[in-house]
Amino acid sequence: MERERLFGLVDEYTAFGDHRTGSDADHATTGWVAQELTDRGLTVEVDTYEFERWRARGHVTIDDEPVEHLALHGEWEGPVSGGPVLVTGYSVGFGGEQSFEAVAGAAQASGYTSAVLATEHPHGSLVGVNRAPGEETGFPIVLVPGREADRLDETEGSRIRVDLTAETSPGTTANVVATNGVEGTPLLLTTPMTGWFGCAGERGTGLAVLLDLVERLDDRPLMVLSTAGHELQYDGLKRWVADRCLDVAAIVHVGADVATEAADGLGARALAATRVAFCAGSPEADRVDAALAPGGWSFVPEPDSWLGEGEVWSEFDLPLLSVTGAGPWFHTPEDTPSNSTSPESLAVCAAALGEAVEAFDTAARG
Repeated sequence: MERERLFGLVDEYTAFGDHRTGSDADHATTGWVAQELTDRGLTVEVDTYEFERWRARGHVTIDDEPVEHLALHGEWEGPVSGGPVLVTGYSVGFGGEQSFEAVAGAAQASGYTSAVLATEHPHGSLVGVNRAPGEETGFPIVLVPGREADRLDETEGSRIRVDLTAETSPGTTANVVATNGVEGTPLLLTTPMTGWFGCAGERGTGLAVLLDLVERLDDRPLMVLSTAGHELQYDGLKRWVADRCLDVAAIVHVGADVATEAADGLGARALAATRVAFCAGSPEADRVDAALAPGGWSFVPEPDSWLGEGEVWSEFDLPLLSVTGAGPWFHTPEDTPSNSTSPESLAVCAAALGEAVEAFDTAARG
């Protein structure tokens, strides 16, 4: 697939809006992915399911000025109005998060009505945090951009207001499943569709590269799965695999930030170094590693632990290749096509992953 067409797919995906599960953008994306796969000759099924959708509406203000915010998903229901408000910071990163339960407990013990956490980020951005159903603390916690930290520290609690109402209502979302009809045990290609914001680098690059794989491997038996519920700790994937015996030759998980760029030491943009390829169960791991090299992924053969939805797929006793990462705009509103990727990086990563998947799938079939 030519590089401009790859970038165009990222642009189209991002233009739907914030890709939160059950939203209008989610529903539009489901239809778009289904059509893209149909256009490539696959037989497509939209596997719709119902879930309890949680939403918070209202405002967070300092001195009556609105502040960008994201209510921590599912934490409470009903109205929260005024203060006093606990103000603190939140460390974002793999394994670096503080306990929301500890924040909620301290706030409640001190008589606060809610907690406002400024998310630490190199560019001061608001950072979304995935939450699994059932993790709720029952206490209102709201995330705001790290760039607001100084203003929060200098502000008396009475000048910060949290006026939000949270509610749960019936919602729908869907996984998209497709097959290409080529005879034989299929290779499973999978990627998530949802996230907190526009998700250009996080999700859009993965979808574009996955569609490129579908075209590249069209002479091989394929099953393609695009999942919802990613930001709800992979809820859509977990529902799809529950009690399912997979009849596939191998699994390729196209995860987060497949072709995301970051500034190098000289300030120029290059493929982000914070991207990893995990590979297990393949007798041709060295060939897979060599094929991936132009894409700049760190290669981890036979890993002890996995990241992202690779954690779920690793529970199957099948050969698994999983690429994932976290670029500089991961989980932020600034994760846009122009900030996060380029036609050149998409083309390089699509070609490298394509070569690697061909070697991986051939080895899985013996």
